[in-house]
Amino acid sequence: MTFDRRAGPEPAAEEGADAAAGTEMPPPSADRVEAPALRIVEADAGFAWRLRASFAAHGLSCGLHGEADALLESLARRAPPCLVLLCDEDLAGPLSVLSRLRAVSRVPCVLLAGGLDENGGALARDAGADDAADRAAPFPAVLARVRAVLRRAEWGAAEAAPAAAGTGLDGWRLLPDRRQLLRPDGRECPLTTAEFDLVRVLVERSGRAVSRDAIARTVFGRPFRPEDRTVDNLVLRLRRKLDAADPQAIRTVRGSGYMFAGFGGAGRGQAA
Repeated sequence: MTFDRRAGPEPAAEEGADAAAGTEMPPPSADRVEAPALRIVEADAGFAWRLRASFAAHGLSCGLHGEADALLESLARRAPPCLVLLCDEDLAGPLSVLSRLRAVSRVPCVLLAGGLDENGGALARDAGADDAADRAAPFPAVLARVRAVLRRAEWGAAEAAPAAAGTGLDGWRLLPDRRQLLRPDGRECPLTTAEFDLVRVLVERSGRAVSRDAIARTVFGRPFRPEDRTVDNLVLRLRRKLDAADPQAIRTVRGSGYMFAGFGGAGRGQAA
C-alpha cells in the first residue's frame, strides 16, 4: 500500500485553514486523540489524515500539524515520542527545520521526502533526522521505520545506566534516553543526531576500534564506501566539539577506524 494524494476525501475548509496557519489539526470527533504518540507535520491536510488513519489502524495515535513553526515552539514544553516530518522533493526546507529542531529538542524524528535518494537520506540524518525515506514508500516500510525509532528511544532508558558508567567518561554522562551528552559540570554538550549516535557507538565500545563501516551502518543506515568522506567529516565535527575537554578523546586507529580513548587519558596506549 502506498499513499496516493488523490485518494480519499478532501479535508473540510476550516481544517485546511488550520493547516495553513500552522495550528494543530483537530482529529475527527469520533476518534479524538487526547495524548498523541506521534506528531505529523504535513502541509497537505488530506494526505495527513490518511497517514494518521493508517498509523491509528496499527495502534499509533497521531497529532497533525500543517507546518513546523508552532510545533517547534511547543517542544520545549512537551515533546512527543516521535515526530514524522513530510515534504516534497526540495530538501532545503526540511533540512532547515531539522537544524532548528535539534537546537531545541532531541525528540526522535523520521523524515519522509519525495524522491529521496541515498545522498538525500544521508544529508537528512546528518542534519538531525533519526531515519529518512521516500514519502512514496509503502506504508508497512514507513511503519517499520517509525516503530524502530520508537524502540530505540525506549531502549535508551535501559542503556543509560551502563553507558553513563562507560570507561573513561571521567565525570561526563551519556544519556541515551534523552539523547544528551552532559559535561562534568552538568552543562549539555550540544550534538546533532548523527554526532550523538557516533559518540554513543564509540563509548559503548570504549577502548576498542570501531570500523568506518560499523559507524556508517549504525549512524547513517548504509554500508561504508571508500570514496565516501561522510564518516570522517562527522568524526571531525565531533572532535571539534570535544576538543575543549580532551583533543585526544577520539583516536584514529590506522587501518581499523576510530576509538574512544576516554577523557582524562584513559586507554591512550592502545591506539596506533
